[in-house]
Amino acid sequence: MQLKNKKFITINLGCRANAYETNCISSDFIACGAIKVNSIKDADICLINTCSVTNKADSKSKYSINRVLRENKNILLVVMGCFSQTNPDYFKDFKNTIVIGNKYKNKVVDLIKEYKKKSIIKVENFSNITKFEKFNNISFIDNTRAFLKIQDGCNYMCSYCIIPFSRGRQRSLDHKIVLNEIKELSKTHREIVLTGINTAGYLDDSKVDFFNLLKKINEIKGDFRIRISSIEPFQINHQIINLISNNSRFCQHIHLCLQSGSNQVLHSMNRRYTTDEFYSLVKYIRSKNKNMSITTDYIVGFNNETDKYFDESLKFLNKVRFANMHIFPYSPRKYTAANMIGNPVNESAKTNRFKIVNEINNKYTNKHLKQFINKTVNVLFEKPKQKNVQTGHSEYFFKVNVNTCKPLHNQILKIKITQVINNNVFGIIK
Repeated sequence: MQLKNKKFITINLGCRANAYETNCISSDFIACGAIKVNSIKDADICLINTCSVTNKADSKSKYSINRVLRENKNILLVVMGCFSQTNPDYFKDFKNTIVIGNKYKNKVVDLIKEYKKKSIIKVENFSNITKFEKFNNISFIDNTRAFLKIQDGCNYMCSYCIIPFSRGRQRSLDHKIVLNEIKELSKTHREIVLTGINTAGYLDDSKVDFFNLLKKINEIKGDFRIRISSIEPFQINHQIINLISNNSRFCQHIHLCLQSGSNQVLHSMNRRYTTDEFYSLVKYIRSKNKNMSITTDYIVGFNNETDKYFDESLKFLNKVRFANMHIFPYSPRKYTAANMIGNPVNESAKTNRFKIVNEINNKYTNKHLKQFINKTVNVLFEKPKQKNVQTGHSEYFFKVNVNTCKPLHNQILKIKITQVINNNVFGIIK
């Protein structure tokens, strides 16, 4: 099939790395003369980048696949990502389908050209993949902020996580390419998000690590800022914190993955730190910038999370006071070591624990936001969704609303925060 004049739609599920990949493939399609549309019924091709981090993610992936086929039986469906990587047999009876996993994402155009009304299933094992798969076209014309995937895969076998099985071993984009891509993206975008599966595990073939990459990025001239996606506590150090803190080149937001506030549960999860080590990092970050937004991921109801361990976690959460938490009920994943751990937490208890942690989250999010009242932040404004309200993200990663009809898209402006209502932040242009 030739792509010229073909209409296509994309559905992206899951992480920022997926968002980056989907956008790059869209750029490849457009470069070949394809036309992006917003309706499944109008499309000749649908690209779905799937997720499999939880059972809920699996369900969303299957729902999206089946919805597309219900709405357009003649469409060419291209499925890729973590769900197809770990569940290739799900597609064995599919017709008019190209299925890959996380390999060959940069070869989707070639696979479509090879397609001749017979399904292609090309899902391969990742164990021997050591090279980073680079995309030819990177364009984020529809986005206020650009994503740049600098790293893929993970070597750390957390007992609950399927990612090492679906994404393979760690590999990184050459630092010279990273720097060149940032220079190009910064011509059109005021914020660039460095993303990966294990972003701070960046280490390219010339042995440039994450800290030294950030140092090189800090030296690039231009009016743009860098946001860093999630970081593992055992991979961030004082050098990185010192470089980022109060540096306008970097957003003042660190997503530091906790997962549990109980040392026993952390040990069962095969996490590489204790709560004392984690809290020591938090204290150091706040000693450098007391307003730094520290957010996290947190799993409730992990196997063998007793009432005692859960209470320990609650005490730790009250001690740390995160700016925001992404809270997930534990979801068993095939292949993972956590399936060997006994004493599963029942669904009712998981639901109750989720509610308790969410209440704590809302309380400290509110306190974090209210500390900015009467202070000035730098807001990058996005495309308006309402006629008389302009919305954007501050360098601290919370959304700010400004009541104005004046177009502010893609501008970074100083905004004085005036009020916080139900964790919604409002401000005025200074």
